[in-house]
Amino acid sequence: MIDEWRRAYEESTMVGWDFSTLDGQLIADEPWWDFERDCRSAMVRARQIVDLGTGGGERLLDLVGTDGIAGKSIIATEGWESNVAVAQQALAPRGITVVRYDSEHDARMPLADSSLDLVMSRHESIDPQEISRVLAPGGRLLTQQVDGRDAEEIHEWFDEPFEYPHVTSRRFVNDIEAAGLRVDVVDDWHGTMEFENVTALITYLALTPWDAPNFSVSDHEAKLVALDEDRPIKVTQRRFRVYATKA
Repeated sequence: MIDEWRRAYEESTMVGWDFSTLDGQLIADEPWWDFERDCRSAMVRARQIVDLGTGGGERLLDLVGTDGIAGKSIIATEGWESNVAVAQQALAPRGITVVRYDSEHDARMPLADSSLDLVMSRHESIDPQEISRVLAPGGRLLTQQVDGRDAEEIHEWFDEPFEYPHVTSRRFVNDIEAAGLRVDVVDDWHGTMEFENVTALITYLALTPWDAPNFSVSDHEAKLVALDEDRPIKVTQRRFRVYATKA
């Protein structure tokens, strides 16, 4: 069993933003709001759009759908180097440009002042000042975020500190308002992720290494055995959304 867990961790790598390897092994609640529906609705009215942290472009392709993007200019950003080529390959055939940008490392978004009608960010860090700069008057920000105290059980089990404890809806609202945007919607939510067994949990940790960057099967063998004896394994999810408009 331990060898199986080691293989699962060593062989699981994120490509784009794809959790399909966990199909049937992970059940995850979703927030009561529908962020994808809200983004699609906002895209109908917008002409100049950016999707921040597009991953491999999977979600953006789903948002664009089969109707195409006639009359619209859509840009996607991605800061994880291994995903940039994946996103470019997926999105270029649909006329969507991918640019390198990570708000945690880059001071400036590679976009012109007042050039956008809509900024979308799902589980991607943002710089509210930069978003305010690139939004045209009346432009909107739609963001759904993972709360900084998400998956608290994982941090407790494997003695991992929270890397982003400052990521809260209150902090986002304060920063967004300080950037000159009007906050229209703010909501918090918590739910559950349920892993079928430890193999599924370990696969998830390999796909999301920021949750437990110091994790190893060997160092946490005793805890993993204990968790596997008490299936399913439940972990708390925490999400929030903030929607805002530039006056």
